[in-house]
Amino acid sequence: MADTVSIPPDVAQAFTGAWCNTATMSDVAASLRCTEADTLAGLLRAVGAEQAADEWIDAHAQDDEPNDRHFQGTVPADASLAADGMCWSSAPADTEDER
Repeated sequence: MADTVSIPPDVAQAFTGAWCNTATMSDVAASLRCTEADTLAGLLRAVGAEQAADEWIDAHAQDDEPNDRHFQGTVPADASLAADGMCWSSAPADTEDER
C-alpha cells in the first residue's frame, strides 16, 4: 500500500456523511472491538472529522468493560490496578516485601 493516499473531497464528504450520525454511532459503536473503533476514528481524523472521531470513541467506550482500552467507567473498589499495557486487570497488585 502506498505511504500516501489521496481521497477525493467528495468521497471524504460522503464517508463522513454516512458514518457521522448519531443513529449509526448508537447502533454500531458498541459492537466494535477497540481496534476497529480506533481504526475508524483514525480514518475520520484523516479526513478532518476530529469531533466525529471523538464521538465514535466515546460511543464505543460506553459498553467497554474495565479491562478494555476505552473503558471510562468507575473501577470497582476491590479491583487492583495492576497495569497490562493500557488495560488494568483484577490480579493482585505487586507488593514490596518489607525488609
